[in-house]
Formats: sequence, structure tokens, C-alpha cells
Amino acid sequence: MHFSSGINRPPYEAMDGFLQVTSGCSHGQCEFCTFYKDAPFKVSELKEVEEDIKELASYGWNFERIYLQGADPFIL
Repeated sequence: MHFSSGINRPPYEAMDGFLQVTSGCSHGQCEFCTFYKDAPFKVSELKEVEEDIKELASYGWNFERIYLQGADPFIL
């Protein structure tokens, strides 16, 4: 799996799938947030996302949910 940082999730989501589709934050100007200050915004390459989807499928699990990871996954 291609992740530029750790996965933040509650324990009850341990069996859900996670795909990193962005890294960093597209805004990056919030005074209160230090989480992405040192990470420039980047959209994951389609090839990496496709490889990660194939890897998730290879687990043979029936994922109830698959989360899109990154500060701004919905910017896509």
C-alpha cells in the first residue's frame, strides 16, 4: 500500500479498507492545524491507487467500507 503517513482511524474501523488518494492539504493555511504543515499537497498517481485497489482485493475480505485517505480526498 502507498501511504505517505500513518492511518488515523478508530479501532472499530480496523477491518475497513483505506486508500490514500491525496497527501498534504490543498489549503494548508489554517492557523490551528499543524498536522500537514510539513507535507506539500499532492494527488496520488492513478497507477498507485489502482495497485492499492488490487492489493485490497487480494486480501479476500468483504470490506463494509473503503475510506479515501488524505487531508482533502474530495478535492478530486
